[in-house]
Amino acid sequence: MSASTVLIVEDDASLRDWLSGSLEDMGYSVLSAGSPVEALAIARQAHTSFDLAVLDLGLPPHPNEPTAGLELLRLLILERPSLKVVVLTGQDEPSVALTAIGLGAFDFLNKPAGTQRVREALARAVLFLQAEKQLSTDGQARMTLTAPISEGVREFGEAAQERLVRSVLAESQFNVAQAARKLGLSREHLYYFMKKFGIERASP
Repeated sequence: MSASTVLIVEDDASLRDWLSGSLEDMGYSVLSAGSPVEALAIARQAHTSFDLAVLDLGLPPHPNEPTAGLELLRLLILERPSLKVVVLTGQDEPSVALTAIGLGAFDFLNKPAGTQRVREALARAVLFLQAEKQLSTDGQARMTLTAPISEGVREFGEAAQERLVRSVLAESQFNVAQAARKLGLSREHLYYFMKKFGIERASP
């Protein structure tokens, strides 16, 4: 399955090469990016398949703080809702971990993280992906949402709708007819949701 492909996002070239080599030795195929722009370009290519990512939060233009990495995490999950992201950070602050998990991170490792810890985190992520794939085959969807309770049930419901639509479209490789059948919608109704949530087809 595509879970064997990992996207590494790390601005330190030597560390990125070390991680790439280590993961390739473990049997993974590796894609790599040194900046948020490069990572998003990869994520938005329709023909590029990956379900795992190892993301350093300290990225340009502010490598000494997690701002750029956290925003990239949000955008990656938006582009690929089933993506399992293992976050790496040199900032041992509970607030950073809480924010990352709230944005959809699967796991959180403090630097320096050895290959064994990365291996174990990715192995757990693969197990979750396999379980979610089986649920999808059975016509079910597993979603994790984080939203302010104070915004009310309606807003939370819309967040769930958007996550579900994005997830099924991604799983269907943006085949609108197939996604509509899975969702029990007409194509026109699915196009309505796509427009409502600003969902666009990934670039070829």
